[in-house]
Amino acid sequence: MSRSPRPGRACLALALVAAAWAAVIVLSGGFTFAPAGLRLSSRDPLRPLLVSAVLLLAARIALGAPEFWRLVLRAVGTSRAAVAARIAGLAALAVLVVAIAWNTRAAGGSDSSCYVLQAEAFAHGRAALERPFADVLPDATPAIFAPTGFVPSPRDGHEPVPICGPGLALAMTLPFLVSRGAVFLVVPVCAALLVWLTFALGRQLDDEVTGAGAAVLVASSPILLYQSVQPMSDIPAAALWLAALTAASRAPAAAGVCVSLAILMRVNLAPLAPVLFLVLADRRAWVRFSVAALPGLLLMTALNVARYGGPLASGYGSADVLFSMAHVRPNLARYPVWLVATETPFLLLALLAPPWIARHRDRARLAAAAVASAVLVFATYLLYTVFDDWWYIRFLLPALPIALICGVIVALDRVPRARAVAALAICLVLVPWRLHIARERQVFDLQRLESRFLATGRFAATLPANALVLAMQQSGSIRYHGGRPTLAWDAIAPDALDATLDRLRAHGYAPYIALEELEEVRFRARFAGQRFGALDWPPAADIHAPVRVRIYDPSSR
Repeated sequence: MSRSPRPGRACLALALVAAAWAAVIVLSGGFTFAPAGLRLSSRDPLRPLLVSAVLLLAARIALGAPEFWRLVLRAVGTSRAAVAARIAGLAALAVLVVAIAWNTRAAGGSDSSCYVLQAEAFAHGRAALERPFADVLPDATPAIFAPTGFVPSPRDGHEPVPICGPGLALAMTLPFLVSRGAVFLVVPVCAALLVWLTFALGRQLDDEVTGAGAAVLVASSPILLYQSVQPMSDIPAAALWLAALTAASRAPAAAGVCVSLAILMRVNLAPLAPVLFLVLADRRAWVRFSVAALPGLLLMTALNVARYGGPLASGYGSADVLFSMAHVRPNLARYPVWLVATETPFLLLALLAPPWIARHRDRARLAAAAVASAVLVFATYLLYTVFDDWWYIRFLLPALPIALICGVIVALDRVPRARAVAALAICLVLVPWRLHIARERQVFDLQRLESRFLATGRFAATLPANALVLAMQQSGSIRYHGGRPTLAWDAIAPDALDATLDRLRAHGYAPYIALEELEEVRFRARFAGQRFGALDWPPAADIHAPVRVRIYDPSSR
């Protein structure tokens, strides 16, 4: 009587699930999940690994040796190309799982609020936010109507327009129409795509071993993991640029579309577009590329005119101020140090790639285009405004996969007969250390740190329908998660707080004040002497998140 293979196959499948579970815990340091009040916590990777080992043994017994190894080989792949593709796919899947599980899901700071509120406006057919209080406060400074991440429109001061570009918000529009929470899936999907495209570009430049090794290193990059859990445009822009590079030699029109979308995501990528002409084969390819790139550029121009009053204007401010030679020296003291500290000194091997490119003339055009684009990205942000936090290397994300591919190429070029073994050794040494750096840099703490925005937004949703909230840092979360309008209290004149609150009440609004702990000091100092400036009454809500938030109801003073 023959045995049924189903139990053995089920054990093998469950063993893979348990192994993946352990890998996620190793990647992130553990997680807690609480669906419908049921708390599920997993912090120890050893337990799922033991479960995986037991299930593998059970599958081996149930299936017998020949069938067991046949299924294992079919799952893993029998050729080097298949194994490399599966490794890259698993790396992309791991990033997707981590980015979704640890996503902040919050319209939090200036950038994230800018993107999700802009997506909401696009979904309702608007290029800017609504301005419901223009008639109520006709003499107020225009900045009072702009939440964090927005500025008054140069065309109409009462109309808040976004500081950031439109690309990510456009990508979020369709998910928003499905669910307000679906907008937070766009960046995780793009992060997984960026890992896979690293494999695809590495395979084109060298071979599948280089592609898989670089993909694993990108998947474990602290800055990629840091940005993958936030609704910001850095990762989508990098993914689109890599897609353009990968497609340029084979599908010029597709490359043009990707470049167009990348510029919509991050306008600073525009100087990179001419680099792709190094890869395009002939004039016909140039025309197809240029025509395909045109619609996105026209859309960007139209939105700039509608929002800021000019085709080259933007919400970021004057280019003369943002870009300056005076920024080069301080940025040179920051970016290289941050890169080596987070990506490890392995990244420096990329500097040795040009001799390899010169020897491999069949791939020199694509390699030269990739390296030139990486150099241009780095040079652009050397000129850009100076920042003091390590995570501003997010600006360099379009260049990072290229640098890691070049580093792997240089490393494996030294061991031509043991490439797969060398690639495995590199990953086994570097990946755990890079994940350790990610944990040290609070990559997996962002969800907890940003939880105050969700908590504040949920409380705002319980306020009366006519509620209006004076806020700064919390203005995006109150608008997006709470559905309540906001005014910027820091744009109210120091002697006009009481009059503003009285006027709002006279027009039927119920004003509230939302302040993070550090903002209270500024609020009291700004409105000293005003009746409501001292905040000398108990708050209506006291949200005890890692950053404390209090919401005051002036009517209860």
